[in-house]
Amino acid sequence: MIRILSLVLLVTVAPLLSADIVSTPLTAFEGDEPVILMHGAVELASKSNAGDRIGSLSALAWGQDEGILHAASDNAHLYHFKPVFEDGKLVAVDCLGRVRLRDTDGDKLKGKERDSEGMHVINGRNGIRGDSELLIAFEQEPRIDRFSIEGRQVGEVELPKALTNVKHYRGANHALEAVTWHPDYGVMTLPQRPQDDGHFLYTASGRKWPYEMSPLRGNEVVSLETMPDGALLIMERLFEPGVFGGGIITLRRAVIGDESLQLSNLAVLKSRDGWMLENFEGLSHHEDGRYFMISDNDDKAGRPTLLYYFSFR
Repeated sequence: MIRILSLVLLVTVAPLLSADIVSTPLTAFEGDEPVILMHGAVELASKSNAGDRIGSLSALAWGQDEGILHAASDNAHLYHFKPVFEDGKLVAVDCLGRVRLRDTDGDKLKGKERDSEGMHVINGRNGIRGDSELLIAFEQEPRIDRFSIEGRQVGEVELPKALTNVKHYRGANHALEAVTWHPDYGVMTLPQRPQDDGHFLYTASGRKWPYEMSPLRGNEVVSLETMPDGALLIMERLFEPGVFGGGIITLRRAVIGDESLQLSNLAVLKSRDGWMLENFEGLSHHEDGRYFMISDNDDKAGRPTLLYYFSFR
C-alpha cells in the first residue's frame, strides 16, 4: 500500500518536478480527410532519461483516478506514463517509471509466462486513489491475472478451459491479446485468431458470443475496450513491416445482444490512404469519448513506438 501511495504522490507532485518527457510530436495523417478525429500524436523515445528502455509496448490502460497511462511490454515490463495536454491536444508524454511484472512471491516473470499482451484498469474510475488494479492478459501461457499498479500479482482470473490450454489456439502466439472489464459482464476477452471450434467473445464465467472478423487475410484481434455506452471497441490489425509494407487498422463497435453481437466498423485506417501506421496493439478509453492507441515496435531499432489520441466522428 505504501508503494501505491508513493506512486500516487509522484503523480500529484510531478508538475512541480523536472519532467522526464519521452516523446516527440508527429503528424499521423497526410491525406484529404481523416476517418477519425486526431487530438494529438507522438513518437516515444527508445529510452527514458533514467535510462529505462522503452519498447515492445503491446498493452495500454488508462487509470482515471491516478491520471496514469499504464503500458505493458510483451516482455513483462510495466510503464507508467503521464500524458501532457494543451487545449485538449496530446502534446507530450512524461515517463514516471518502469517496473518488472512479478508473481505473488515477488519473483520476476520469465520465459513464456511473461508474454503480457492486453491490459485494463479495474477500480480506475471510482474516485478513490490507490485502489486500482490491472487486469493483464498473457499469450504464450494463456491466462488473465490481476496485478497491483506496482507490478506485483495479487490474484488470477478463473477462465474456461477452452481459453487456458494453448493447444486450443492456432499457435502459442495467437492466443489472448485482449482483455476488458464490462459493468454487466465482468472480465471479457477475445482470442487473437479463431480457435478450433470458431471465434468467440468470452466472459470469464464461460458465456460466449460468435465473433466474425473483417475478411482480410492475416487480420488479427489485438485489443478490446469497453465504450462509455456499454458497447465494445475492438481493434483488428493487419500489418507488414518494411519499406514496402503497410497496414490496415480496423476499429469496430460491438453491441452485445443475448446471443449475438451487432458489429459495425467505426473507422478503417489504411497506410495507402495517408496514415502513418505501425504495429498497433494497445487501445484504451480516456474520457469524453477519446481514446489512446499505441504501437509495438517489437523492440527493434529503427521501428518507432507511436501513441495516437483520437475520437470518432
